[in-house]
Amino acid sequence: MAFQPPRLGPGAIYHRSLDGLFRSHADLIKVAEIEPQSLWTKGTAPGSLARGSAVEMRQLSALPQRLLTHGVGCPIGGTICDHERHIGEFRRWTEELASPWTSEHLSILEVPGASGAQPCGFLMPPLQTDAAVQLAAQNIRRRAEVVGRPFAFETGVNYFVPRDNEMPDGEFFAAVADAADCGILLDLTNLWVNDRNGRAQIGDVLASLPLERVWEVHLAGIEFAHGYWLDAHSRGIDPDLAGIAAEIVSSLPNLGAIVFEIAPDRLSRFGPKALLEEMEILHRLWDTAPVPFVPAPPASRPTFTGPLPHEWEQLIADQMLPGRPSGKISAADERAFSLYTTLAASFRAGAIADLLENTTRLLLLAMGEEQLRQLLHRYVSVTPPSTFPTDEALSFRRFMDANPIPVPGLEEMLKFEGTLIEAAANNLTIQVTLTKDIDRMLGDIAAGKLPDPSSDRPPTVLEIGVIPAPFVRMLEPTP
Repeated sequence: MAFQPPRLGPGAIYHRSLDGLFRSHADLIKVAEIEPQSLWTKGTAPGSLARGSAVEMRQLSALPQRLLTHGVGCPIGGTICDHERHIGEFRRWTEELASPWTSEHLSILEVPGASGAQPCGFLMPPLQTDAAVQLAAQNIRRRAEVVGRPFAFETGVNYFVPRDNEMPDGEFFAAVADAADCGILLDLTNLWVNDRNGRAQIGDVLASLPLERVWEVHLAGIEFAHGYWLDAHSRGIDPDLAGIAAEIVSSLPNLGAIVFEIAPDRLSRFGPKALLEEMEILHRLWDTAPVPFVPAPPASRPTFTGPLPHEWEQLIADQMLPGRPSGKISAADERAFSLYTTLAASFRAGAIADLLENTTRLLLLAMGEEQLRQLLHRYVSVTPPSTFPTDEALSFRRFMDANPIPVPGLEEMLKFEGTLIEAAANNLTIQVTLTKDIDRMLGDIAAGKLPDPSSDRPPTVLEIGVIPAPFVRMLEPTP
């Protein structure tokens, strides 16, 4: 491994809402880790590619921090692994932001669907066999080549009970790193969650890793839900985990960055002050004096020849995709798959609530929380997941168009918000005809009441676009 990462320092995952905080606290936040896919848009036509804004990319390149790119949409653990369609845009961002290395998840996202590759709705762990090691190593070498940067994979969370035909977690991560001759993004939070859930003790995993290959460390908060500890990126770093981090950081001779993660939907409750306090914890970790590194001699290990990667992905597809025969699985697997499907459904519902905000509020007013939850469950159970939130929201709109329910103004609000999404996703100006006064409807919904007949009006054409800035304007009727 010829690459030695530069020592960049402590940092955090970048979110648009934190831009001002990053620019005003460069003394505490030394690194901004950019997740490009989270900032991209995607057209609604079949086969459209995701794209980022050149203006935003230039603005990010002017941040006072050193920048790293971290992939969140094209994991490298599966047989279906995109190195072409979306990776060109990722390379462009990585080059423009001068990221010295890049990273992605050692996970599976796309599986065989009825008509080809299909996202399963959640990042899934590979089955930890020798075949999976070789597959991941092949994907990593190819990804590093096409992105043009040294590559590190992220150690993942895994809610399954270990199988007898699987490598232990630490040995699997070590085998992948050695076979690919790459770096490791050591997500200590993921390993801590695995430990708390009884999968693998974090000390055993760390003892198996080639520590000289660790270029980056991730830390975040966890929470307990659905019977599991979850890697929720929900709050500050667990004090016990911070203690473990203090012990291991001093043993990482090639550590380039320590990054704090907080989920975008938790930012409003977490707050800027709390984030800066976490950065102070990371600075104390970063200042830990490293101890001399002595590489361990290579150890022999048994072979692990369980189900092949494509067989594991077929099982994931059968359990995660709607309309598939689920088959007989163990009670432990059934419990884990139940969690993964719940988490996937939660992400999908979150995308709908974010992008169809007033439609969701209107449904909540009309139906109540329990019936709305049942409606979303019906949608998820018959509709395959989408990778991009805009696709998910428009898929829900099509579902509601095909399965109308008698809620005042629902059809018009869906049409309005769906057009907003389409205009932004396709960078177009679109005309839509409505028979409701949208401003009055929005006021009613904000006041917690259903729209009444006073919002009715003759058919009116609105023009919705995004150039040069987002706008909605009423067109004068043709004489």
